[in-house]
Amino acid sequence: MVHMKREDLLDFNFDWHDDSTFKEALNESGLSEKEKIRLRDERMRRLELEALKEESGGYDDYYDDDTAEETAAEDDIPAEKKTEKAKKKNAEDNSVIVSIKEDYPIRKIAVALMMSVFIAILPYISYLHYQSLTNLTAKYFSSEKGKITDWFLFQKEFCVVLAAVILSGLFMVDEVFFEKHWKDIPLRKKSMRLPVILTGVYALLLIVSGIASEHKELVLMGIVKHYEGLLGVLGYLVIFLMAMNYFCDTKSLEIFSWAMIITTLACAIFGEMEYNGHALQETDFMAHLMAPPEEYEYATMLRSTSSNVHITFFNSNYLGSFCGLMFPLALALGLGSKDVIKKILGIAAAAGIAVCAVFSNSTGGLYSIAASCVILFLIYLVYWCRNLINRQASLIGFITAVAVIAGGAAFVLNTNADIRQRVDTIVNNGSGQKMTVEERRQRLAKDHYVLKDIRQEGSSLVLDDYSGNSITVTYTAPESGNNELKYYDTKGSELEMSTDNDRYERAKDKRYRNCKFKWLEKTKKLTINLGYDKNLIFAYEDDKFKPFVHGMYTQDKINSYKGPEFFKKDLRAVSGRYFIWGTTISMLDECLFIGKGSGNFVTVFPQYDYVSLLEVYDTPAMVVNKPHNWYLGVAMDSGVVSLLVLLTMLGAFLVTGIRNVLIHPVNDSLKHLRIGVLVSVTGFMLVGIVNDSYVCVSPVFWFIFGVGWYAVSCNKVIKTN
Repeated sequence: MVHMKREDLLDFNFDWHDDSTFKEALNESGLSEKEKIRLRDERMRRLELEALKEESGGYDDYYDDDTAEETAAEDDIPAEKKTEKAKKKNAEDNSVIVSIKEDYPIRKIAVALMMSVFIAILPYISYLHYQSLTNLTAKYFSSEKGKITDWFLFQKEFCVVLAAVILSGLFMVDEVFFEKHWKDIPLRKKSMRLPVILTGVYALLLIVSGIASEHKELVLMGIVKHYEGLLGVLGYLVIFLMAMNYFCDTKSLEIFSWAMIITTLACAIFGEMEYNGHALQETDFMAHLMAPPEEYEYATMLRSTSSNVHITFFNSNYLGSFCGLMFPLALALGLGSKDVIKKILGIAAAAGIAVCAVFSNSTGGLYSIAASCVILFLIYLVYWCRNLINRQASLIGFITAVAVIAGGAAFVLNTNADIRQRVDTIVNNGSGQKMTVEERRQRLAKDHYVLKDIRQEGSSLVLDDYSGNSITVTYTAPESGNNELKYYDTKGSELEMSTDNDRYERAKDKRYRNCKFKWLEKTKKLTINLGYDKNLIFAYEDDKFKPFVHGMYTQDKINSYKGPEFFKKDLRAVSGRYFIWGTTISMLDECLFIGKGSGNFVTVFPQYDYVSLLEVYDTPAMVVNKPHNWYLGVAMDSGVVSLLVLLTMLGAFLVTGIRNVLIHPVNDSLKHLRIGVLVSVTGFMLVGIVNDSYVCVSPVFWFIFGVGWYAVSCNKVIKTN
């Protein structure tokens, strides 16, 4: 007999009626004794059922709930009720929800409850953390006290890592000491193999990249102001796997639904509070929770310097990402609930989080919500056409919602100038008045020397502007009666200079009126004032001018933009992201198989690209510490291959979701949850184009992603009380 697969044995895909065949298959199966006993019992049960069928005349009515009296009474039931009952019966037959004889283990529901509560409160966890600057991090971040104060990021990552360790321990205890049969856990289902394998590959590439990293001190917990290190990302993956494993019963999914609605509603309320001047993180109550007693006074001085709402998400863009993630999920859960309270709270949470996105001024967040609205409308339109939702009620609800939203939006925009300005800013992507690149340069040229290029040529420094002018600075060893610096124009003629009261030298030629120089012979430092708030500083070392950055060290060369020409046309586009994206893309050839390691982006990005920084931010002193793109961040941290793994995971989820939610939907009580998680993940994927992965939001995404993968795969869901 050919050795059969384990799945064929457990699913009885062989001639199990024959005693000799069954015994031979059992002996060669390699199953545990406990599994063999269960297989024998199941065979006996099936044989008994077949015997009962024969006694009943060949009809399979053993589990029929309709007795003779009930069937006879149906003759008097109106046709409409018969149709409704038939639809209900058909829905139950098509449902993925199944009942089991024994009680579902309460410990599994307890783990699901613990995960849901943790994820719901994680975005609001805040506590004081001091991070001392090292010789490495001091090159990119400054602090008078030599340490960076963090309120919103480090403790969240610490909690994620701790939760991942606890969940891993509970999983091991549950499966080893209680279940004792690893092969029957939800993660072993065929539909779960792909995400499990891809998660393992992704984790492996993360670890290898971290080991190969040049600056290993930044790998585990990440760098200051972006605490998302190797341990944090591995924590996300553990949460993802545990969500797939423990949210496979109706009670756990109900807990998940409530947790997501409540945390969304809480965020909407906190956003409204902050917009009206009562920020959650600035209250006396939070001051006690966010710092030890000796730092209480310091906590009471915490104030936001931005008009954009960010709550405890550190940055308004990350609040926008959260809004884009939670809006479709809360709305779908609210629409699909039969519980009136849950329906009201879900819809209110969705409406509130959409308003919160406006308060945050996050372009990505609001665009994600807009895209989610379109996708949800299309899905529900398909369901309406297929009669999968109540046509009359949904049509009335849709018309009412459109009328209320349109009327409310019109009223707010007409009566609230601040909201109107915020919407205008978001729609115009950071600027109420758009102008071309050339128009902006011409405007700046009135009182700035607008750099087109700055480069080292031997012992000289050359500065070009967009008007075709060049000024060359040359240093010569000081001699009696001679000036140490000489300046030359585009044609190589020496420029006549004048000195002002601040000892700055300026050319008398009007072409260079906005360019001033100050030279300190003692320190060999050249300060260049181009009309901006901050100056360029160069140190003369090794017979050439080197950028002197952060007041600490020199760079051997002047960095310049080397990315795709597509982005170079307007480096300021998308709030300066074109500059960062283009530069990051130019480095990907160094990260094909493994990346630079978590937390190392700031150390490998070509900082102090003066021309680009002045073009984009009007300052030469900006440090770029993140790629402002989730996908580019993954490629830089763990390699292009790991990015392909992640994209495969997301793509497989979308394909599965489209097939099981849109093309061949299952009409049961979980259909709205499937719609919600599918659109939620899609929304986060969209906002990931303009925002990074951050510890304030990413754990929530991976949690929803895990629950969603199990749900949209249409695996069997156990019915629990």
